Amino acid sequence: MSWVVIDGLRVAYGATTVLDGVHLEIPRGSLTAVLGPSGCGKTTLLRAIAGLLPATGGTISVGEKLLSSPTVQLAPEKRGVGWVPQDASLFPHLSVGDNIGFGLKRNPDRARRIADLAALVGLDELLDRAPSQLSGGQAQRVALARSLAPRPDLVLLDEPFAALDPQLRSTLRREVADLLRGQSNTSLLVTHDQEEALSLADYVAVMRDGRILQWGTPREVYERPVSRWVAAFVGDTVEMDGYWSGGLVQCGLGLVEAEMADGSEPKDGSPVCVMLRPEWLHVEGGGTEATVTSVAYAGHDALVSVELTTGLTVRARMAAPDLPTRGDRVSLGIRHRALAYSKTSASPVAPAVTR
Repeated sequence: MSWVVIDGLRVAYGATTVLDGVHLEIPRGSLTAVLGPSGCGKTTLLRAIAGLLPATGGTISVGEKLLSSPTVQLAPEKRGVGWVPQDASLFPHLSVGDNIGFGLKRNPDRARRIADLAALVGLDELLDRAPSQLSGGQAQRVALARSLAPRPDLVLLDEPFAALDPQLRSTLRREVADLLRGQSNTSLLVTHDQEEALSLADYVAVMRDGRILQWGTPREVYERPVSRWVAAFVGDTVEMDGYWSGGLVQCGLGLVEAEMADGSEPKDGSPVCVMLRPEWLHVEGGGTEATVTSVAYAGHDALVSVELTTGLTVRARMAAPDLPTRGDRVSLGIRHRALAYSKTSASPVAPAVTR
């Protein structure tokens, strides 16, 4: 059952439309990631949900509560929404404990709630410290505890790990995801980091130019992207032109088993673009069909570029042990059915994004 429903949301800055007809439903207790490039409207979406920007069209509801519509604009403090910003934004003149309890009423239960949350985020020994005495990861834990203190109906996370170093980011984001699930919080995370979205979220919404292009589980979005743009933005792709023939595509890899991403059945001979993920290809030694031209080693795996006898070069992802070397003669196989996109409706390639 959907707990958060955003229907036809439109948000504009003056004459400039930033969000245009956004529809998104978030199940209760889930962690949903909105994934998209910088400037696509992700943070604007969070600010509209939090009540910091008015909706010029459509509605935002959480549970039975209508938060926004063209005629309704509930005040931010009445929305039951928690916010974890990118830079923690702690109050420098308040202790850790007072930062956590900032949104709580001063009553006999306040101290216990602060102590419980500090223990939950692993900071129960630091309640009296000033924000200036905290590391980046500790500051983000305080920001998370502060957002959870009033027991919000929805927690919004605005790229909260972007400013941290890679090792800390990887550790903290997993801890935060586990904590939110352990508390049965409904959470919405915005990020431009594909790995972060796919590894942490229960559901992923891909956004571009103020619109949601696809929503689904991480596996659905990665393995069945609805367009070439989504495919290239969410992960590495191997793409080539070909011709459709009843569930097969004749392309540079020969006759490849494929299915249309939109479920259509084009006429035989129709031009299509065929897409595979590099890990859907496998390289085996001893063959004569291709030659290894480069190996981009990444520790746990590598991208192996091979040139076929036709002159076509493609990349396959391989686990690090037993990697081939440049110049090896190998054979190339396909371990997963390819996706095909109509050439008449194919989207342009997604922009490069730092991972």
